[in-house]
Amino acid sequence: MNDPRRPRTSFTELHILLAGHTNVGKTSLLRTLGRLSDFGEVSASPSTTRQIQPLPLIETDQLRIVFFDSPGLEQTEPLLEQLDAGPDRRHSHSQRLRALLDEPALQHTAEQELRVLRQALDCDACLFVIDAREPVLEKYLDELFILSRTGRPLLPLLNFTAAADSREQEWRDALRSQGHAVTVAFDAVVYSWESERRLYRSLAAVFPAAEQALDELVRLRSRETDWRLDAACEALASGLIGLAAARRQARADDATAMQAARDALASDAREGEQQTITRILAAFSYNPEILGGALHEDVTDGRWQSDPLSASTLRYYGIKSVGPVMSGLVAGGTVDIAAGGTSLGLGTLTGGLLGAGVAGRQRLRTALDRHLRGVETVVLNEAVLRLIGSRNLQLIVRLQQRGHADQAPLAAANGQPPSGLFQKGLPRALIKAREHPAWQQADGDQDNNRTRAVAELQTELKRAI
Repeated sequence: MNDPRRPRTSFTELHILLAGHTNVGKTSLLRTLGRLSDFGEVSASPSTTRQIQPLPLIETDQLRIVFFDSPGLEQTEPLLEQLDAGPDRRHSHSQRLRALLDEPALQHTAEQELRVLRQALDCDACLFVIDAREPVLEKYLDELFILSRTGRPLLPLLNFTAAADSREQEWRDALRSQGHAVTVAFDAVVYSWESERRLYRSLAAVFPAAEQALDELVRLRSRETDWRLDAACEALASGLIGLAAARRQARADDATAMQAARDALASDAREGEQQTITRILAAFSYNPEILGGALHEDVTDGRWQSDPLSASTLRYYGIKSVGPVMSGLVAGGTVDIAAGGTSLGLGTLTGGLLGAGVAGRQRLRTALDRHLRGVETVVLNEAVLRLIGSRNLQLIVRLQQRGHADQAPLAAANGQPPSGLFQKGLPRALIKAREHPAWQQADGDQDNNRTRAVAELQTELKRAI
């Protein structure tokens, strides 16, 4: 990667500093803006960020924008004293501030603050991040005052505005009284593309020379604003297609083999859902070491804790099941047809294959296997697929709105009805997958029929959100 401090030849390369008091969410905000889960260090402890850290927000042949994370401001009193003690040069604030950077008395009493100011003077603009839950105190306004003396375009940014104890309006009134007519709200916990776009537009309002570059950033970002949602829905669609296609067979007259088939299919279902949630979390850059482990009351260490094959789990998530529950596997959805699937004559069975729909053909093939070879097929009950689809779709919806500063559990699912997409039955793509055992594997069916089915279901999942 190129040196983020290289000389800039035009405003197609912007350097923007994030500054603010300790623990106002600067690093978390940059993670959200940069679509990264591993940038910097986030902690509830004060002064977590100790050094200036560059984050190239976007790099193309025509545009390069670098944000700089910075240590929290804390000791502004020595700086204010020096500014007040200096000569009265009303129109040379930045020169006076530059002179203070080498003041021996400040090197230890305001080391962090001097580091932030040096970076501010080396950047094109500055975002001053404020925790909107905090009361309006003089120390915060003093920090903003000192940064304004750098002469760089300065935009106050209110973080955590979605919190119940937010003092957003108080802050807006106070900032307006200090001459900051433009203030932007961007919550690092509850992400929204509209808020991100307003951030860039507001920055352009205080920094008109960079308006064209920031407009280009908005254009590029708007094309990828659903990148997380696309990846997560593709992961769920592919996982569900694989589970709908999954099946196991055993001799119908061998009770031990039949039980082993049921157990194997149950294991396939649990592992399939685990792979799906792992991919969904990866799409949203979820990292428990950064964001905490309280993702959801039913999720621990990135795993659903309640068994998707349990009758109690189905009831908990409001899914109605048809058929018995045994050995953790819901059975009966495909094996049992009229008269148990074995009393029909061979001609009736083969004729039925020609006239039945997709689900009917699958059942009739199962009956034909049993009639001719004594082999019984078990597949996942529709209710299990609806449960896995519904609860993972609910998870995607919440993650879509979750920023990198959110460490609280997601809302409880108990009592929530299943998504409308899975409320009454299965989407067409999952019904079709029953006909294609090869689709259990992601590389199954080389003629791309599986890929098309995944894309169809992915589109339905996005529409349901």
